[in-house]
Amino acid sequence: MSAPDGVGPSEGPGRAEGAVPGARRWAVLVTPVANRVYAGDAPRLLAAELVLVLGAGGRPVDVAVEQVAGLPYVVLSSPGDLDDRSRRAVASASTAHALFERRALPDGAEALVPVPLPAVDLYDDDLLTIPKYPGKTNEHVTRLLLDLAVAALEEGPAGAVGGAPAAARRLRLLDPLAGRGTTLHLALMAGMDATGVEVDAGEVDAHRAFLVRWLRTKRLKHTVDAGRLKVAGAVLGERLRVEVSPSKEAARAGDVQVLEVLRADTAAVGPVLADGSFDLLVTDAPYGVQHGSARAGGRGPAGAGAGRGGATGRDRGGRDRGPRDLLERALPVWVPLLRRGGVLAMSWNTHVLPRPEVVALLERHGLEVLAAGEDGALAHRVDQAVHRDLVLARRPGRAPAAAAG
Repeated sequence: MSAPDGVGPSEGPGRAEGAVPGARRWAVLVTPVANRVYAGDAPRLLAAELVLVLGAGGRPVDVAVEQVAGLPYVVLSSPGDLDDRSRRAVASASTAHALFERRALPDGAEALVPVPLPAVDLYDDDLLTIPKYPGKTNEHVTRLLLDLAVAALEEGPAGAVGGAPAAARRLRLLDPLAGRGTTLHLALMAGMDATGVEVDAGEVDAHRAFLVRWLRTKRLKHTVDAGRLKVAGAVLGERLRVEVSPSKEAARAGDVQVLEVLRADTAAVGPVLADGSFDLLVTDAPYGVQHGSARAGGRGPAGAGAGRGGATGRDRGGRDRGPRDLLERALPVWVPLLRRGGVLAMSWNTHVLPRPEVVALLERHGLEVLAAGEDGALAHRVDQAVHRDLVLARRPGRAPAAAAG
């Protein structure tokens, strides 16, 4: 299911385009976004996201973007009340700030009545917002990727996003290009276990220093273990393992989440990680461009959300990080790590790798590319050199009964 062609900006309060008369109506206030370029696209992207995520539960919904009192809202129209699943979907959406029900008043005016949303993050969001460094991917994009990936994980036909939940157990996520761990941290906040692979020792060290300091500041019960990463006696790199509980009550109950980081070449971790051990593979591919303020082989300007770059397309480990060559080399390793029915969600720069080529690459390596985003609803400008798009793909087949919980 993809966002309808009619989703776009409109003026003034009114029912969503195509809404059924008499349906209940809601308005989602869009979170203010510091990045000026992304802020312009945020309402449109949120609308596309909610169409996909609410549709994944089989809920019919009409969506439009409106300016209400000069502020951007995504307006929803659907028969009946929003159930718990739908409210959780809105609460976890990438740029959803608050939810209101739109009610007509006797004098013809309209009131926005606040609707409480459930708390969905297990940890404080400064786990995402505190780190500032060159080339950090916009955390709103990371939320969008993860939100869509989880929705796509819910079983449905290959060309669609939708169906019943695929698993009751804790989900496991892999980011094979982890950087300093934004995706891994968001996975923790969502209640998942997370594993990242990053070849750059400086990135791994910076990630570890921040995460340990943050956990201590928050006084969360945790353990940290680090050591060599070996395969058949040969040293492949290093391994960082963090175990953490979101609360004292969770710790007493033995509810422990695991975050692991492997400092290694992403195309060499196949012997270390078990096939079929991840439900989700979520990553932001290198953008293949150089930004003036970035270090050689770096990842773009600080705070711009420009993501992964480099004049040569190589990281400091000397390995090719251009998206086309990287995907050709890494997909044969990544795909088997997904369980049957597991989902890959990836963002990348269409200026250096057009969408048809990405789709062909994923299909050639045995993935079923989903329809979400094929209409351009998820594409957006980052800067002059980067036009970012998102793609979702599923590993064919169904999870074994034991893996499905």
